[in-house]
Amino acid sequence: MSKIRNLIGVCSLMILFLCGCNSDNDIQGRLPEGTIGVRLIASGMAEGETSDAECRVNEVEGFRFEEGVLEEIFDRLNPDSEGTCHLQPLQMRGTVYFLANAGEIIRKAALQVGQTTLEEFLDLQATVDELTASGMVMTGRIELDREMISATVAMKRCVSRIDLDSSFEGVKVNNLKIKNIVPSGYVNERQEAQSPEEIDPTELMKDFGEEPFENRKETLFYVCEQGGRQYDVELMVTTADGAWHRLKTSFSVIKRNTIYTLKVYGNGADARVEVMTDDWENGISSESGQLLKGLIDKNASELSEGVEINERGDTVFVPYQESDFQLSLLAEEGTRLIVDGMAEGVNVVPQVAARGLQQLAKVSVSSSRKMPGSVQEYIYLDVYKQNVCTGRVVLVFRPNPIKLTGKIRFDGNAVCDFNTYIDGELGILTLPEGKVLKTEIAGTAPWMKVEAGETAGTYRIIAGWKPNDPDADGRVQEARLLIADADGSRQETYTIKRQNWGLPVVNINGTWWCKYNLRGNVKNFSDQILIKNDPVSEESNVFEYLKTCSDEDLLKAMGDQYQAGNQDGLKLTHEGDTFYYEGYQGTSGNFGTMDPTEMAPDGYQIPNYNNYRFFTWNENCNLGYNTWGVFNNGLGQRMNFSVAERTLVVDGVEYGTIGLYDFVYNNTHWTIFGLGHQWADKSISNMMVLLATYGNVNNTWLIEGYPKSDGRGNWFKYSNNNAQKTRTIRCVKTPVEYIYE
Repeated sequence: MSKIRNLIGVCSLMILFLCGCNSDNDIQGRLPEGTIGVRLIASGMAEGETSDAECRVNEVEGFRFEEGVLEEIFDRLNPDSEGTCHLQPLQMRGTVYFLANAGEIIRKAALQVGQTTLEEFLDLQATVDELTASGMVMTGRIELDREMISATVAMKRCVSRIDLDSSFEGVKVNNLKIKNIVPSGYVNERQEAQSPEEIDPTELMKDFGEEPFENRKETLFYVCEQGGRQYDVELMVTTADGAWHRLKTSFSVIKRNTIYTLKVYGNGADARVEVMTDDWENGISSESGQLLKGLIDKNASELSEGVEINERGDTVFVPYQESDFQLSLLAEEGTRLIVDGMAEGVNVVPQVAARGLQQLAKVSVSSSRKMPGSVQEYIYLDVYKQNVCTGRVVLVFRPNPIKLTGKIRFDGNAVCDFNTYIDGELGILTLPEGKVLKTEIAGTAPWMKVEAGETAGTYRIIAGWKPNDPDADGRVQEARLLIADADGSRQETYTIKRQNWGLPVVNINGTWWCKYNLRGNVKNFSDQILIKNDPVSEESNVFEYLKTCSDEDLLKAMGDQYQAGNQDGLKLTHEGDTFYYEGYQGTSGNFGTMDPTEMAPDGYQIPNYNNYRFFTWNENCNLGYNTWGVFNNGLGQRMNFSVAERTLVVDGVEYGTIGLYDFVYNNTHWTIFGLGHQWADKSISNMMVLLATYGNVNNTWLIEGYPKSDGRGNWFKYSNNNAQKTRTIRCVKTPVEYIYE
């Protein structure tokens, strides 16, 4: 240190954390002429946000520069009994720079009065460890003038702080990293945040190991001030469903004396991370009062029952019941409010903003009752000053405590209307402790049932099917779930509806086969031959009916032709005596590889290899022209069959011979038939019936038929055929767990 060091008077320092500070004149008192009373204020976050170590000042030194050269050093400034600092400069001009907790950095710098330049002083560098080793290094300055008798200096920490906040239920942080961080920085504040160019950046990493970070807030790193590059942040999180997600955000600058909070929001796939910033200023005792960066004025807000605001005033928890409330938000003058996000059944309306520091805006929030199976949702009220987000209020809409997974989705009226046919497991319901469940079925058909699940309080909701149900004509079936407390109080009613549709079927060895080929749109039951319109009575069979019915009824039973991916049937038409299927395309999808339910009505599907194999003894069977034949199928089961043919005439034009093939197993008849397939533009093979088959990219089952006059027989085959050739669709019922009478 300089030999010309001047220590004039006894200096003192006090860190103030009390409201209602005195004016600068009050602290001056009676001092020698030329003495300045200085109060140094170390800025800190609101109570609970800053530790004692981040606020404590162990030592302070001052450096007066005039015309770019160091002229005086004020060493070892200690507080007096009044907690004030007294400086008596040799000259009342220039700038005094204060450094707190920087003893080791100053000793290494070997500053010399009369020699050290201001540029050299401002270029002082230190690592983040040096800037935090003996307390937080802080800096501040005052400009001297002859009239000055007192001053207040706000001391800024040389580092920033990075916190992690994952306070929302259902998200666990496993690890994180921040890229491009320079480990050293400038001690004194510069006009713009920057890093020393000669130091290579590194990567900050934090791995939480076997105990992921959740439901808390914690300080992770202290970082030197830096700018001029992008600082990418990447977090690996696990959500409530066990899925891993990679969340990304970034800093564009990292300023000293600033807290950056990596705040993790959301649940499930809606998880996100954002950077929130706060100056490291004392919200309780700073001279200008609390800086209001997006907080709720609880006293001015009007809350409905169950709405809660956290202690900090930046998060609102909204219950699953219907709510209607109004929030008053506080912020600095010149800020504006932006509503970010949407939630089901929620309406957020900002009202006219007020001026000044007292109130930013009124926000009206209405939220409808959340249904079972709902997830926690978020809407953000972002406070912007200019184009920078300075604060955020989070609206957390809590889900209904009744958990529901599966296909059921209740609307705002607590109704789930599938508006189509559906069966099987509709959902799994999990009740909160103390709740009980009852069911009511409208009408007499027990189409839905509820079974207790493997875990206490869970229930499986199952929709059933009734074969050949005469009421399966599209009429609506309804059931109600009644959930209440054990004593029957506080009952909630949830309604489930479906349309009851069905096709005529026969049961062959446990497989429910449709009796007729599809026609029209494969998803439209109204286009099909329905149970109530089945022309064949229980005492007869389709084979006998088709041999003698009219050409018009025969054409209706034969159905349409289909190309995979086109759910609308191709209608048989003709030009003169040339027949073809209207709408045929040279390319199509593949029945063998697409979902077997895609080209079938709801609850039904395309048959697979084994479904058809039951009716053959190998993959190339000649049924001949037997009016009554018998064989053992590939599984060793005895099968009777009959072959018949007839001529079809369409609009007075002869289409040709049609083959009919009847199979009988345990006295149950199943008849296969079709119009033949189209394989090119206006080219039809009228007795080669390609059957839509699922499970193989190239092969399909087919009937290769020939008129009896030809003598080549009728072959039931499994062979290669191009996907674009049209197919006949004969469905099977998708296996169903619950069959009711």
